Order: sequence, then C-alpha cells, then structure tokens
Amino acid sequence: MSAERELQGSQSAFARSLHSMPGGNTRTTTYYPPFPVVLSRGEGCYVTDIDGNRYIDLLNNYTSLIHGHAHPRITERIMRVIGGGTVFPSPIEAQMELAERLVTRFPSMDLVRFTNSGTEAVLWGVRAARAYTGRDTIVQAFGSYHGGWEQVSALPEPGESASRGIPGRVRELVLGVPYNDVGALEALMHREGNDVAAILLEPVLGHTITEGSVEFLQAAQRLAHEHGALLVLDEVITARMSTAGCQGLLGLRPDLTTLGKIIGGGMPVGAFGGRRNIMDLFDPRGELAMAHHGTFNGNVLSMEAGVASLDLLSEAEIMRIDDLGHALETGLRDAVAAMGFPAEVRRAGSILHIDSPLMPSIHKSALKQGVFIAPRGQMSISTPMTEDVISQAMDRLEKALRAARAQP
Repeated sequence: MSAERELQGSQSAFARSLHSMPGGNTRTTTYYPPFPVVLSRGEGCYVTDIDGNRYIDLLNNYTSLIHGHAHPRITERIMRVIGGGTVFPSPIEAQMELAERLVTRFPSMDLVRFTNSGTEAVLWGVRAARAYTGRDTIVQAFGSYHGGWEQVSALPEPGESASRGIPGRVRELVLGVPYNDVGALEALMHREGNDVAAILLEPVLGHTITEGSVEFLQAAQRLAHEHGALLVLDEVITARMSTAGCQGLLGLRPDLTTLGKIIGGGMPVGAFGGRRNIMDLFDPRGELAMAHHGTFNGNVLSMEAGVASLDLLSEAEIMRIDDLGHALETGLRDAVAAMGFPAEVRRAGSILHIDSPLMPSIHKSALKQGVFIAPRGQMSISTPMTEDVISQAMDRLEKALRAARAQP
C-alpha cells in the first residue's frame, strides 16, 4: 500500500452517514475534515479501515484500550459469559469481583459504584460531593475535561462551543482556576470556599497531557479540607499511571475518585468511589438514601472484561509501556529538533501529545503513513506494542512530520 492511501470506501460511507446523523457521526471527536476514516476491524495494536488500509493504532480509542483490540484474555472472558445473558436487574458476581479489585488497588476507595462511562462517573461523584457537603459550587481547572455533562464544561475542539446549551445559572456553579497555579487556587478558596462542595481535578490534563505539579495537587487536597469541601480526583485517563493511578504515585488520598476507560477492558464503563461515610449516602438500607440509577450499570460484559483488563495490568506492564512511551517521546523530540519543526512534545507515563500549529497536516500525513493518532495530537501506548512497533511508528511519524512541513 502506498503512502497515498485509497479511501473511496470511507468517503462513500461518510456521504451515506450524512443522511442519518448530524455531521455524519455520533461522537464529535471522531470527525476531522474532509471526512474521517471508517474503521472496520482492530487486532492488537492495529486497526483496519473499510478500504483495507492497516494502521498502527496510537490512539487506542482515546486511551481506553490499554490492551489494544480483541485481547485474547479479554475476548475469552466475554465469550465465556455472553451466551448466558448480558445484563440483569439484580447483582452479579462479576460486579463484586471488579469492585474488590478496585478497592484493593485504590486505598482511598473504601466503596465503589459502577456507571456506564467516565462522564457518568464524574456526574455522580459531583452529585455525591454536593449531597455530602450541602453545597453547590464546584472548582475545576481551566483546560480540564471531565466528560460531556452540562455542569462540567469541556475544552472545546476548534469550532466548538463548550457552553452552548448550558444554562447560565448552571455555568455559574462551576468556578475555574489556572492549572498548577497554587496562588490562584488559594485566593479562590479564600473568597468562595464556604460555598464549594468539591475541587474537581485531573492529575494530568487529558486534552493536552499537562502534568499536575505535586505542589498544586497537594494544595488542592489541603484547601478542600480546610474549607469543608471534598477533593474529587478524576482518574478516568490516569488510572493507567500505576496500579493505584496517579494518586498512588503522588501520595494523594482524594475523598472521591472517578474512573472509566481501562477498567472496562474496551467495554462501556465508569466507576466512582471513595470514603465510606460519603459512599454510604447511596446505601439503599439507609434513611433518605440517594438513588443511583442506570439500566446498564454493572452489566455482565463490562464487568467481566474489566476484571480481565485489571488482572492483565500489572505494575510491571505499566512500567514496560511507560518505557515504550519514553522511547516514542525521545524519537519525536529528536525529529522535531532536527527539522526545526514548530511543535512541542509532552508525555505522562504511556500517554503522549504533540502540539503544533501544523497539527491538521500532521494528522493527515500520519494517516497516509499508516499511523492512527488523534487529530489534536494525542497518542497512547497499549500493551500489545513492542520496541519494534514503536520503532516502526516513529519512522512513519518522522515521514509524516516531513510531509506536513513541506505542505504549503
């Protein structure tokens, strides 16, 4: 297959999809002009489009597929149970198995409940904080992403509005501070702290892979407690950083943690959990217990796949893919420096980001070279990857950078 890949099938499929979906898609991040590649299959660290073109998958569904596509252990577990039903209106043992693994891996989580996505996990985490404190205001960092629900705004993609459709009175309940600015956070909490239910933070900004400083995150924990608020740590993306997530690496003990992505083994999943006296709000045996609904919460496939995913994700595997991420980071930095290319490369563990004003051209060129990355420059490492795969990916990305630089 030449670098100029044939995409007639994807182009036709996109034209077809415009008749039934706005913009031809059902997930904003999957669109990029002039039309997105339509994928048909994934195996390990590779994806194939409907025209038969194969790509090294350096996106992994925006970090959720830490074990790549169709991992045999995960697939085997799903196939073993799917014939017996996929969801029930009563507890199943796999819920208990996955919950036990989570509370063992995350010492800050005494109890946990499941949702269907990271967005829902944050929604319920924030709601729990408001119920526990009796307050309404949430503090978060500018440039953070905590899902698609209306009370927590996302960082918009080009041409998007982060607040359109969200009532002004709702937006007023979310206060922002610059990420890693301890002074600004202290000033805000001094001014507004008595009304704050929670400080909600990502330990690494997922959109740009900007690491939170230990000083900033520890200050958030201290200030939350000084003002009677909770620290809610969004580890939907960063749970891959260690078996106990970023909080384990940084010595943090948040009051609540939100999870998603890798804990479902590629199936839809979310979870929130934390201190027992907070999570007991959801105990239906209690007086005035908080209702927590969701038809597919704790469904069979997500729970079984999640158990397999966590069992595969040992500390040794995390260190190995972090090393692969470092190798890719080094290669990208060297290539950018050698070319005098206008770009910045950032990495946190096994997640990377290349930031450049030429990103649309880089993304298009990467696809032509057979590497699948996010249009905004995000990349991640999966466990099926090896040093050889990273070397191949780097060779292709270097060609993509040169091609992007050469475009008018």
